[in-house]
Amino acid sequence: MKAASLSVLAVFIGLIIFPFQRLEGSSSGNFGLPAWVSDYMIFPSGISWTLRGSCCPLQKVSVSFGEIEISVVADNDGAWEINFPPVASGISGDMALVCNGEKKIIKEVVSGNIWLCAGQSNMEVPVSFSSEAAEAVNDVSTSNIRYFDGIRWVKATATNVRGISAVAFFFAVEMEKIQNLPVGIFVAAKGGTGIEAWMPEEAFPDNEKGRRLGALAKDSLVLMAGREDKADFRPYVEHRLAAWGLGRAAPANLFKELIYPFSRMPITGVVWYQGESNADNIENAIDYHIWLENLIFSYRKHFDNPDLPFAIIQLPDYESATPEGKKAWTMVQNAQEEVTNSTKKTVLVDIKNLGDLDDIHPRRKKEVGTRAARAISSLQNRFCKDIMNNNIIEISVEIRRISMWITPCKRSATRGMKPSISSEPMNKSGI
Repeated sequence: MKAASLSVLAVFIGLIIFPFQRLEGSSSGNFGLPAWVSDYMIFPSGISWTLRGSCCPLQKVSVSFGEIEISVVADNDGAWEINFPPVASGISGDMALVCNGEKKIIKEVVSGNIWLCAGQSNMEVPVSFSSEAAEAVNDVSTSNIRYFDGIRWVKATATNVRGISAVAFFFAVEMEKIQNLPVGIFVAAKGGTGIEAWMPEEAFPDNEKGRRLGALAKDSLVLMAGREDKADFRPYVEHRLAAWGLGRAAPANLFKELIYPFSRMPITGVVWYQGESNADNIENAIDYHIWLENLIFSYRKHFDNPDLPFAIIQLPDYESATPEGKKAWTMVQNAQEEVTNSTKKTVLVDIKNLGDLDDIHPRRKKEVGTRAARAISSLQNRFCKDIMNNNIIEISVEIRRISMWITPCKRSATRGMKPSISSEPMNKSGI
């Protein structure tokens, strides 16, 4: 790896954008909201969705945003939920919530789409590391992009854009151009981490490797080493978890810390850029396709959307130092393509020609984000055509949610069409 990249990345690798998150509905008082409900938030558009929180038992809870005004009563434990109907994108203003006389104003809310951008270092590295940092400052001046940092939403501005994930930011810029609606990016990324760190234990394959990593996920020594690695950054391979052949996070750890706490956030889809740490040897690479398939199904289950779209960013070409490393790298690239060919509502983002053969962290990030946006938009457009050809929009009555896939094509798809309501329950397993 180039020395320049090492010096820059040392600042960022191992730093997670989610230092902590509070539990859904928790609060210092009786009136609690999810962590992702904050000023500048993206209000999900084009879908019905549920907001949950806490209040005093049996008290009235009210919310208003745009033309929406809804009231419910908290249950005996103080828990409440509000089911929002689909709204158009681009609605902006403050959202007011009232509980037992206490009023909370969420400022400068805008309706649009939320995308989870997850993976390891190439998803993590900020705009300042990319070769297009100057372009990002120009792009942000004409965009309405919101960024969730694990604690609160912030507007992307010329002042803060250099610290935002480069791939996620440029993805959002292109998505906003293509679909002409506000975009929110929720980035969960950490350098040097294997796919096993990003999955729940129940999604591990039922084979020798899956069982071994499942055991390590519960091992107190492994968990302690992970905490120590997080507090005391060391060069890769010299980190403590390397003693068990692991990356910079214990199995299932990042799923528990960064994904599961936000599984009720109504995201539009996932942009996944990971695989480098599973391409360091053949043993790690040989069954990557199984792990990736299982990750997709597990996220669809936890986000309660079996049609949740996935854009899989394929590893760029890279010249590994060993013959085994070269073979393993190609195996992961092929596995990523195989999974997108066999798994519904997924698309491969081919960036092979954007790699740097001498650097595992290529600096050209704008084209990566741009290609991801175009690929997933193409995927959504294909789904829209299927809807129009079949003259049907499937709606799950059980969970009162219109498929997120309808959002980009709702104007054309619904014109002159009568939705077909299905009483069949949605497959909760996401498989």
